[in-house]
Amino acid sequence: MKLCRIIVIFIAVVFLFGCAASSKKMNQLNLGMTKQEVIEAIGEPTSTSAKRNTEYLNYNLTTGGFYTSVYYVRLLDGKVEAYGQSGDFNLGY
Repeated sequence: MKLCRIIVIFIAVVFLFGCAASSKKMNQLNLGMTKQEVIEAIGEPTSTSAKRNTEYLNYNLTTGGFYTSVYYVRLLDGKVEAYGQSGDFNLGY
């Protein structure tokens, strides 16, 4: 019984620490990166949208525990021009 409790606690700790690091992936981004470099650094986006020469990569990243936040990467002419959460650079959504 004690071993079962230890295993459950271990799994919970691994899950929580693994999820908490998810949103920290955004720290790996730099202005001027290409779309492919962004995907290699933080993974495939949840969705994408584009208008003219501007493309948005949308990510749902875990910020801790079971909470997720929406992050955006804005590419202008194929290079990272801005990134962050929706309120960080006037996305309007």
